[in-house]
Amino acid sequence: MEGLFNPLSILLHVINAIILLVALYFLLLRPVRRFVNARSENIEAHLISITAAEHEVEQKRLDAREIIAEARKAAEDTAAKSITQAHEQAQKVLEDAHKAAAFIIKQANLDADSMRKKARDEMCSEVANLSLLLASKLLKREVKQQDHDQLVDEFLKKVV
Repeated sequence: MEGLFNPLSILLHVINAIILLVALYFLLLRPVRRFVNARSENIEAHLISITAAEHEVEQKRLDAREIIAEARKAAEDTAAKSITQAHEQAQKVLEDAHKAAAFIIKQANLDADSMRKKARDEMCSEVANLSLLLASKLLKREVKQQDHDQLVDEFLKKVV
């Protein structure tokens, strides 16, 4: 029985186990721990950079919203100015049209007056000619009251 519970054999097994544990510690545990720590630091650095990038993206998004708001305001201002200018131009066009219409009416009235005057002058000339004709007919013959009335009626028919 000595072989099964041999103290020297147990001591050697314990020493072998300790040597094995020390060898595993130095060969496996330390490199694995370094690798895991390096990986954690790398992941942590990535998380920090991702957080910074997210913050930057959010800031850019806010800046973009401000730029869009300013652009909308500028577009509204431009549209309002354009509408105002269009109204002013339309008003000016209307004023010019009214002036042109007034000028055309004035010119038409002047032309009508001129035509009226010309027609009066022609009528006066025609009346004078008819009066001369009537006077010459009267002088050629003796005129009676009945003839006189008849001549006046003929004259009036020709004039009217």
